[in-house]
Amino acid sequence: MQSFLKTLFACFIAIITANIVTITVIFVSIGFVGSLFMGGSSNNSVITSGSVLEITLDEQICDNPEQPEIKASLTTGEIYVYGKLALYDLIKSIDAAATDPKIDAIVLNLNPYPSVGLASLSELRDALMRFKVTSNKPIISYAENYSQASYFLASVADRIYLNPSGALSWKGMSTEALFYKGTLDKLGIEAEPIRHGRYKSAIEPFTQESMSADNRAQTEALISSIWNDFVAEVAALREGVDSTSLQRYASSLEIETPEDGVRLGLVDSLLYEDQFDKVLDSLVGLNRNTVALADYSLLFTTPSTAAGDRVEIIYAEGEIVDGKGEKGMVGSEDMVKSLQNAIDDDNICAVVLRVNSPGGSAQAADIIARKVAQLKETKPVVVSMGDYAASGGYYIAAPADMICASPATVTGSIGVFGLTFNIGGALDDKLGVTSSVVNSNDYSDFGSLMRPMSQYEKDLLQRSVDRTYDRFVDIVAQGRNCTRAEIDSIAQGRVWSGTDAMNNKLVDINGGLHAAVTLAASMAGLSDFTVTSSQKAPDTFGMILNMLSQQSREDRGFVGMMAEKTVAQMESLERLNNRVSAFIPYKVVID
Repeated sequence: MQSFLKTLFACFIAIITANIVTITVIFVSIGFVGSLFMGGSSNNSVITSGSVLEITLDEQICDNPEQPEIKASLTTGEIYVYGKLALYDLIKSIDAAATDPKIDAIVLNLNPYPSVGLASLSELRDALMRFKVTSNKPIISYAENYSQASYFLASVADRIYLNPSGALSWKGMSTEALFYKGTLDKLGIEAEPIRHGRYKSAIEPFTQESMSADNRAQTEALISSIWNDFVAEVAALREGVDSTSLQRYASSLEIETPEDGVRLGLVDSLLYEDQFDKVLDSLVGLNRNTVALADYSLLFTTPSTAAGDRVEIIYAEGEIVDGKGEKGMVGSEDMVKSLQNAIDDDNICAVVLRVNSPGGSAQAADIIARKVAQLKETKPVVVSMGDYAASGGYYIAAPADMICASPATVTGSIGVFGLTFNIGGALDDKLGVTSSVVNSNDYSDFGSLMRPMSQYEKDLLQRSVDRTYDRFVDIVAQGRNCTRAEIDSIAQGRVWSGTDAMNNKLVDINGGLHAAVTLAASMAGLSDFTVTSSQKAPDTFGMILNMLSQQSREDRGFVGMMAEKTVAQMESLERLNNRVSAFIPYKVVID
């Protein structure tokens, strides 16, 4: 027994010691990471003369990155830092590099699958175009493989190089929807949808086995518009290449080999990486210093407490939900606080509301839209639409003074739906689970998943959906200075590309965050101003708790990550159940 106690005590001491060491390492690492993300580890001395700014797009880029995700494995002792980069900081960095005498060139060393949406990618491309025009400095691109998305960015370069054993994908754009009605039928589950808008397709995966004719028509128009703009922008910068040829190459899958890319004018030359390094040596010099865009951007991150006249960027990124919301969501309570702060802060002279949302709760969207309208009464409000600003995302944008969008933005979807499920039959048939209900009134169990809705209840929900749709149309008509009939004719739940939305007067200007900030400042009469944002500063203590309470991604493995995604999808579906919603069900990507 004494030997056992000694061993137990020794183990206990060892565990305590190990954890003290681990926590010490964590605190030291957190301190380093905190200084890194707050810009404390970078200064101008890092950038030497003859520097090359390298853009890889390996990191995840989003509008409003929250604190870096830091995770530690107590089993292996390894620490992982998953940072996200702010799109506007990257845009500011590229603009600054144009006049930075220490930056001689930009090199695109591209990951074939950048972690950024097409509209956001367009904003980075626009920044590179400004760099190219204003600086007269070269942009050179190299990749082992080009996807269509990475090639879209590379097309701005003066020279495009490809690995001789690589590939260039050029096949057009496609989107695919999954339908679950067959699965629900097999399980005995009945979906009970209510909607207003013939194009409102968020309910179709649960009620049909394939796309409706209306949904197919709007989807074909959407991807055709985005793809045609995509092709036109590439053709405009590649000498000897036109849109008609690019369409033919995609339709015939003509680019089979790297040599085809050179022959057809999409690639300038085939080089291995060591040969590409020699090209850079001849361009910049043997002693060139390579600076990553992520590091360079730390020099241009502005604290939200900056003094003087400010243009404030308020981010609405993610699903719109009631109340505070969770990480990655647009909670109505948090958004109202941010908008009210902009009203109260005399130093904030104009606001850019950056909307990157597929929608969500109709009530939450209405509450946010009301506060946007109040802000508009005191200060200029310009909306900048990201990859998505549709349904509820458009609802909160409509009251603004002006709306900017990329041609690749998915917007519109002015429509409303309600959705519930009857699972009572499935539980009885498959598991023998039944229920008994005692009501104080006839419809006290309205919304129960254990029985189908009566016609009276369906009519009640339909009236609620119709009222919300009418309210939605009124908000848009008032904000866009149009009649209800004009808005209703382009609404009905239909999605539009940024280009088509501008033709339909749902959008004012083709442009991204840079254009929105410039416009907002002009509307406020500002010539000397600072751009700040509503994003929260990293919470060091929260990061420590995050590290101690969660395993690393490698520890969780593929199954764990897939389980997390499944849970997230189920939670999203749960939020839609028995709720009037304004939401789009899919994302448009280009690979």
